[in-house]
Amino acid sequence: MSDNFTSRTAQSSAHPFAQQLAAHGVPESMWPFLSRHGVGTLVEKLGIVFTEFSVDRLCATMPVEGNTQVMGILHGGASAALAETLGSFAAALHGAGKANPVGVDLNITHHRAGRAGLVSAGCTPLHLGRRSTTHEIVISDADGKRVATARITNMLLPIEP
Repeated sequence: MSDNFTSRTAQSSAHPFAQQLAAHGVPESMWPFLSRHGVGTLVEKLGIVFTEFSVDRLCATMPVEGNTQVMGILHGGASAALAETLGSFAAALHGAGKANPVGVDLNITHHRAGRAGLVSAGCTPLHLGRRSTTHEIVISDADGKRVATARITNMLLPIEP
């Protein structure tokens, strides 16, 4: 796994989702774990792009535009999906190909409206165990103001050979 990265790696045409993974900022070291489903269709629909990818910290951005509710502000469900995406990817990093994460609890508190531009999310571990992980995700607007705070717990299911 890589620590904080800022450049995109060259695409590998041998991977079925190479173009998608590169477009969403997933480091090539993670591609083998994503050969069956890529980043998933929801990540594509929401426009989530990873900007930092390590066990200690996972970060991503998501545009407000295209992810709004009827009042024209960031949809709370989009924020929750962003948080769950980061928490699940972080749990998968911790599982290191030996366990698959399955979300068992997600809660999110919305502090202010996301109105325009990109929101940024940072995911940090609160607990990294053998059978479960818990992560905190902080979502902020372009001015660095907190939009939402989430916590996700994932159960780690061992991968059977």
